[in-house]
Amino acid sequence: MVSPSILIGRRAASSPVNDYLKQNGGVLMTSDQIAEGLTDIEHIARNSDCSTFARLMDLRIVKADRGYALAEIKISGEKHLNFHGRTHGAVVFAVADHACGLCGNSLGRKSVLVHSSINLFANPQPGSVVRAEARMVHVDETSGTMTIEVQASDGALLARCQSIVLFLN
Repeated sequence: MVSPSILIGRRAASSPVNDYLKQNGGVLMTSDQIAEGLTDIEHIARNSDCSTFARLMDLRIVKADRGYALAEIKISGEKHLNFHGRTHGAVVFAVADHACGLCGNSLGRKSVLVHSSINLFANPQPGSVVRAEARMVHVDETSGTMTIEVQASDGALLARCQSIVLFLN
């Protein structure tokens, strides 16, 4: 699975993604910028939030730094529930993955997710805000490992995730 954190440029100028990014403060990065290394974390966060998946799910980055990202989602009763009327587990994973994508790409290197495991402990209520906090805990020449904790707005631990990204440059 490729992380949606970076949108690579050289697309048609009139594409819906380019138009949306221009209207919402995002800027497409060219392949040359990616190859040079990514250092502007705010730029990556904006583009991450402008991805089609993030917009579909209503995901957003709240805070970011090198090796760290905090993402959030407000649970919608119209978009995020399963057939039992409870928050779908994939929504909890999606907010964790959104934080993971930015955290993995925050070190000046392009990364893609190669492994992730999640333990779900509780289910967030519709209308609640869920936050995922990703921290890079190990980096070597080819990969990075991070832990992600997902919490409800009242601080209750909803899930814990461990993810590994592969650095492409």
